[in-house]
Order: sequence, then structure tokens, then C-alpha cells
Amino acid sequence: MFATLLREDMKRLRITSTGCLLAAMAGLVGACRIDKLLHDPGGGPGTPLRMAFTSQPGDAPAGEPITPAVRVTVQDSTGQPATTFDGPVTVGLDANPTGAALLGTPRENAVNGVATFTDLSVDKAGSGYTLRATTSGATGATSDAFDITAPRPPPPAATHLGFAQQPQTTQAGSTITPAVQVAALDAAGNVVPAFTGPVTIALGANPGGGSLAGRKIVDAVNGVATFSDLSIDKAGTGYTLRASTSGLTGATSDPFDITAPLPPPPAATHLGFTVQPSNTEAGATITPAVQVSALDASGNTVTSFTGTITVAIGADPAGGTLAGTLSVPAVNGVATFSNLSINLAGNGYTLTASAAGLTGATSAGFNITAPPPPPQATQLVFTVQPSKTPPGATITPAVEVTAVDDLGNRVTSFTGYVTIAIGHDGSLLGNAVLSGTKMVRAVNGVARFGDLSIDQLGNGYTLQVTGSGLKSAESSAFNIAVL
Repeated sequence: MFATLLREDMKRLRITSTGCLLAAMAGLVGACRIDKLLHDPGGGPGTPLRMAFTSQPGDAPAGEPITPAVRVTVQDSTGQPATTFDGPVTVGLDANPTGAALLGTPRENAVNGVATFTDLSVDKAGSGYTLRATTSGATGATSDAFDITAPRPPPPAATHLGFAQQPQTTQAGSTITPAVQVAALDAAGNVVPAFTGPVTIALGANPGGGSLAGRKIVDAVNGVATFSDLSIDKAGTGYTLRASTSGLTGATSDPFDITAPLPPPPAATHLGFTVQPSNTEAGATITPAVQVSALDASGNTVTSFTGTITVAIGADPAGGTLAGTLSVPAVNGVATFSNLSINLAGNGYTLTASAAGLTGATSAGFNITAPPPPPQATQLVFTVQPSKTPPGATITPAVEVTAVDDLGNRVTSFTGYVTIAIGHDGSLLGNAVLSGTKMVRAVNGVARFGDLSIDQLGNGYTLQVTGSGLKSAESSAFNIAVL
């Protein structure tokens, strides 16, 4: 009986404990849900919770934009920008000590969770203004306090004109430089950049009876009118210019002079060799390049001359031919002949130069010398030596023999035959046979033996080469052996 009662009591205890545990769990879940609803109304990660001014409004004069731009950030549950939020954000005056109006664009769509307000302004001066930012689904934010100062006074108005760049003494008919400039000035003499009206300029004092040419009506830019192409056609001392515009007092420039134009430069009358031809080998380019100039009566180069100048052989002691570009347009009065040559040797050559309308010229005498004789091949040398090779196999790389002069330079003009043979026979019985093409014509001074072979084993073989009129040569020693 006691055991039965104990089992019943334990069963009731388990039921009661389970009920308490379930009730506790239900209460915890309910509390979590309530806390979630209170602190995360969107119900998911990154949901916007609150707003913050991440660029606070600064002080500004009344009616002028608040700078830097005001920025409001919509933040998520971690305090980071809610980058997926792109809804509208609205700002308005919160603390408003003077009953002012907020001007500009107070409603902007967020970009990556940030709304930027670039043109906000407040129309009345006061201290302690604040802005309030709001958007649907997030707690609003209030900015730091800022002040609006009294509006700036308008800049002084233009009252008169003044010459910012006075006209300078200039030749008749030439552009006055630097360009004349006329500025709109306030009563204190400061340039008024807001003035953009047309300014007219004309002659004031006109001692030479001249005429003013160029653009005489110019719109001011940032308060300054620039006259870049003015000129006066007659010489005179004490000219002045007069500037005028509607509504402002005009101005008169300082006096300046217009001088008589310079006489035109003298015309070219004749030619002259300004770089003479020099002694040169036959067929070689004459260097330095011959130059012929167009000269005036005083012998000065006339830089305006651009006509064509032609050269030819004058004195021709050897019947040579002048080659190269013989007709060249002058540049700044000078024609340069950079590739002239004469083919035959001779002493006392001259060149002549001619151009339409000018007196011609003859160069100083010069010589054309015979070129030195080409180098002569005097001997043969092995330039690719024979190498160790099996019996009967082709010697590789191919043996090469070169014809050289006394200084060891290859003579490319040599095209004679070169013959090759065994020099020292390294075979046991001294009866080895050299096979292949053993007589080869040289190409550019080089004879190449591409198919040589020796039929017997042996050490210390050499090859001997000969050529008509050339000193023979013997190769380095090499072996015929099994590799």
C-alpha cells in the first residue's frame, strides 16, 4: 500500500514540474516577443530603428544655404546605416526661436540609408535653432542647435568705370597690347564682379586724326570688359580712349602714343652659300649639309623668303654627276641640302645656286677624293672548328672558314673557292679518308663545309684549308671517336 501511494505522489510531482517548466518557457517566449516588438518593429535583422544626424547643420547667414550639407542616416538595430532603406526622409524646424521658415528642399529620398539636404536655409536670424528628421518606421532625430546670423549686406553697386589695363604705346595699325581692360567699380574703387553689362570704347583725344579699329563694344565678365583687338591707324602723340556704359560714370584712359609703323624689311636680292660644300669622298654625302640663303643688299638673311632654291655643279673637273635633292624650298630664308653627293673624284669642284628673281651664287671650290680601296683578303682562318665526331658521321656543327685581311677583319668581297683536306691524319695506319664537299665557294667571305666526315677512329686529326692567293690555315686538333 505504501509503495502504491509513493508512486502516485511521484507521478503528480512530475506532472506539476512539467507544467511549471512549460509555463516558464511560455512566459520567456512571450517576454522575448514583447521585447522584440518594442525594440525591432520590423521583426528582422537590419530593420530601421532610429535616425541620426551624421552631418549636423552649421551656422549660416539668414537666407543663405546651410553648409556643409545636412545628412541624416537611418540606422538599423546594430547602429549601422540601413543600406537597403531608400524611403523619403523629411526635415523641419524643431526649435524655432524667431518663428522662421525653413527654405530649400526638406524632403529627400535616402540613398543607401543616407538622406542628404544640400539647399536648406532659414529666413530669419536667431540663436538655438534645431532640425527634426522623420521617416516612416523609424524613430526621429533632432539635430544639434545652430544659429542663423543676420543676412549679409548686399555688395556695393557699381558707380563708375575705370581702366584696369591702360592702353600702351603701339605702332600704327598694330594691335594694342596688352589688351585694354575696363572695369566696373564701386564708390571705393573696387571691381564689382556682378556687373556684366556692355562697355563701349572710343577715341578720346585724337592728335593724329586716326581711326579706332577692332571690337568696340564688349560685355563685362566678372565686372571687367577686355578689348583684345584694338588698333589705331595713324601715328600721333597723346591719344586717349573713352569708356562708357549705361548708368555708370565713364572713364578716360591715360595718354598713349601711336608710333609710325616700321618700314618693311629689305627684299631679298641675291643668294649666298652660308654653309659651303666641303671635301668629300666620291659617292659619299657632303657633310655638313650645304646651305644657301636668300640675302638682301646688305648681306642679311631675308627670313620671309620661302621660294625654291636649286643647286647644280658649277666647275666640274672630272665630269662628275651631282646626286641628291637638288631643289629645296627655303625655310626662314635658308634652303638646306642634306643629301648631296658627287660620284667622281676631282679637285676644284664648285656648286651654283639659283632662285627665281634673285641673283645666283657660286660656292667656294672643294675636292672629291677617291674612296680608299676595299680591304683585300690575305689569309684563311677557321671560324667554326671541327669537333669530336664518330667515324663516318657528319662533323657538326658545320666547319666554317673565313677570308680575312692582315688585321683579321672578314673581307666580305671575297667569293673565291676554298679547298679543305686532312692536315694531320690521326688514324692508326695514316690512311683515313675525308668525305663530303671539299671545295666550296665563299659567300660574303665565308666558306661553309656542311657534310664533312672521316671514316676512321683516331686522335689529333686536323684539317687544312687553302685558297688561291691566300695564306692557308690549319684547324685545331680533334678526335674521331665513338661518342
